[in-house]
Amino acid sequence: MEVVDLKTDEEIIERLVQEDETGLADLIDKYTALLKSVIQKHLYTLPNHQEECLNDVLLAIWKHADQYDSQKSSFKNWICAIARYRSINYLKKYRHEIKNVTREETINDKNFTNDEPLARELWEIQLAELLAPLNKRDQQLFKDLFDSAYSTDEIATKHQMTKGALYSRLSRGRVKIRDFFQKKGDARYEERK
Repeated sequence: MEVVDLKTDEEIIERLVQEDETGLADLIDKYTALLKSVIQKHLYTLPNHQEECLNDVLLAIWKHADQYDSQKSSFKNWICAIARYRSINYLKKYRHEIKNVTREETINDKNFTNDEPLARELWEIQLAELLAPLNKRDQQLFKDLFDSAYSTDEIATKHQMTKGALYSRLSRGRVKIRDFFQKKGDARYEERK
């Protein structure tokens, strides 16, 4: 039986900060499966971009290893956060490629010649459900963020607020959404008892 020598996170970080390629190789050996699972969770509708996203995540970790702070989170959580945010960026960037249902796989009805309007409608329904706990103004901020190619500077200007105020509203909105769905999930759990 072969003994696998997995480097500790501290050794990997030290090598990455020194731009030593063995650190990158150790990172790949130890965490590729975890990073792939995070990416696949978010990009399951975009399988053609998962490998590209993984490479982008590894490059980001390589370039920004010096920014890791062990006081704020574990290395594992930090790289998972990078993978999650890169995946979300890919989802926004390639959203137009998402096909929820392909005719060849599930529908043989000649009336369905273009499923893009259906995908768009589904996206709008899911977005409306997600943003339901927010007031109308905050809903519009999130829609502009998720549903457009605008930068945060452009969104702040459009809504006549500073970039800092925009980030504050988005942060408070995320907390409201998380709390709402957490309570909703707890209520569903209570109903099943």
